[in-house]
Amino acid sequence: AQIPFVFAPRLVRGFDYYTHTTFEFVPTLVDNAQSTILGGGRYDGLVEELGGAPTPGIGFGSGIERLLIACDAEGVFAQSPSRIDVYVVDVSGGGQARAITAELRGAGIRCDRGFDSKSMRAQMKAADRSGAALAVIIGEEEFAAGSATLRPLRAGFGHNQSMVERAQLVKRIQEALSSSTNNESIIEDNE
Repeated sequence: AQIPFVFAPRLVRGFDYYTHTTFEFVPTLVDNAQSTILGGGRYDGLVEELGGAPTPGIGFGSGIERLLIACDAEGVFAQSPSRIDVYVVDVSGGGQARAITAELRGAGIRCDRGFDSKSMRAQMKAADRSGAALAVIIGEEEFAAGSATLRPLRAGFGHNQSMVERAQLVKRIQEALSSSTNNESIIEDNE
């Protein structure tokens, strides 16, 4: 393999037992002052210094965090598409959202939910970051009315949120997810 390298005669590693050759691996896509992912060198006298027979050697050390950062920068690990279809936002106290999450999962809908103590704003940010297509919002009004608010989070799922009766929630979400090219009418017209 043609691996590009730079000869650096003044390269110094932090250990004084190296003899002659030292080396570092520095990725090109990581722009960081501490971007060396692996470093090492030759140490002919180390084994003897520790009481063994004269043995030439070479070794290296690396940090897993730096290796992972470099792998991310190089695209080694493929980014998987969102594994969440629906994010349940809970501002009613928890019980209702837990029940809805369990019901959605039971129906085969990939979902996650916010934690009881987070603000609605924080949960909506988490919903957006999750990559979910839809948010189900359970607030005080929805809880009292036996309904939930269904809000599109992605293109192709409409622009307006709508109130959905609790008994119709799974069906409406399944319809929206199965026909995302026509979702605007599914979510917005069934109010």
